[in-house]
Amino acid sequence: MKALRRFEKAPRAAHIEEVPTPKPGPEQILLKVDHCGICGSDLHAFLNHAGYESVLERVTFGHEVSGTVESIGANVKDWALGDRGVLTAIQYTNPQCPYVLAGDPQLSPTRRVQGLHLNGGMAEYIAVDQQFLNPIPDTLDLRDAALTEPLSVADHCVVNRSSIGPDDQVIVSGPGIIGMLCAIVARHIGAEVLISGTSADEEVRLSTARKIGFETVTVGPDFPPLHEQVMAHFGKEADAFLEASGASPALSASWQAVRTDGTVTVVALYGQETKLDVTQFVRKQIDVRTSYGSATQSYHRAIELLNNGIIPVEKLVKVYDLEDGINAFEEAERQEVLKPLLKC
Repeated sequence: MKALRRFEKAPRAAHIEEVPTPKPGPEQILLKVDHCGICGSDLHAFLNHAGYESVLERVTFGHEVSGTVESIGANVKDWALGDRGVLTAIQYTNPQCPYVLAGDPQLSPTRRVQGLHLNGGMAEYIAVDQQFLNPIPDTLDLRDAALTEPLSVADHCVVNRSSIGPDDQVIVSGPGIIGMLCAIVARHIGAEVLISGTSADEEVRLSTARKIGFETVTVGPDFPPLHEQVMAHFGKEADAFLEASGASPALSASWQAVRTDGTVTVVALYGQETKLDVTQFVRKQIDVRTSYGSATQSYHRAIELLNNGIIPVEKLVKVYDLEDGINAFEEAERQEVLKPLLKC
């Protein structure tokens, strides 16, 4: 089968290879991959960035996977040939871990990410442990289903970690795909959402945000500070701030745009240490929270949102053939595409 694989620990050291089709073990399912998204973590691994040293030297990328059951192992239950599913990306290896037992397996020290720490889904087939495959309804398009994992991350951030409710006024900092999906989830709850980005985000990201009904503002040296633009837009400070940009200045200044007793939730990862003037957060009693990954409930809610047509998938994604995967990575690196999906 064809697979898009990293072949050494070096920037852009990846290509399409012919590799053997995996054989499912007794507890595994062989999934015929339909679509696989390119995630920010895939891009970091592709570029061999610091912080991704645990990624295997030789590995098939991809954890945002949708597909159809091709074959099953001898001990697999509740799955049959032709069933459709999406992969759970962050996987535990110790079922007795306290975080797993508490319903937060993504926080387990035993976790791994399929597509970084074992072969993933940028291929024609993938072998998946049965407990890490989620069923999807027949009414959900498999292309759209490939957005389940990033949408579940946004759902966890907004629903579980942010205390956002109807009529709240919310800033989403960073109009990448996670920020965009956070904005959509918050809007679906009933919040009023303002999305901020830089001039570099205008051509693809901010313009897309406006096309799907969001108000946007631009931040940077040539523009007024975000908190002034927030006051001008909402008429007051925001109730909640979702930091999805990964830009340290955005997080450092977030307290200025949030009301007293509001919340800042950080879903981004950062390439450097970030300094906070904690006294400013304390004096306004702002809760600073973080949000990492997602668990089963968020996957289920994401599938429901996709199946009900809440997510304007057509306006968010660009689909590439698997053989064109390197070009998809390169366009993502240049921010020429909001969300690349590979048709496998």
